[in-house]
Amino acid sequence: MTLDLYNMTQAEFDNFMAVLKVNNPNLFQFIADFINKKVTVQEVEAFQKMEPEVQQLYIKNYKARA
Repeated sequence: MTLDLYNMTQAEFDNFMAVLKVNNPNLFQFIADFINKKVTVQEVEAFQKMEPEVQQLYIKNYKARA
């Protein structure tokens, strides 16, 4: 399933993020750290270039930034 962020209501987006926080807390933290400028655009671009298995391992081991 692909989400269309441009056509989601705020409530749908908030619900999606709440579910993500419960089911994938490390991915949620990675996104939150990016929003809070603790993760750079370059780091996100590098993450996007990783193979799916490497991405999963990266997120599994991700720790919140101070």
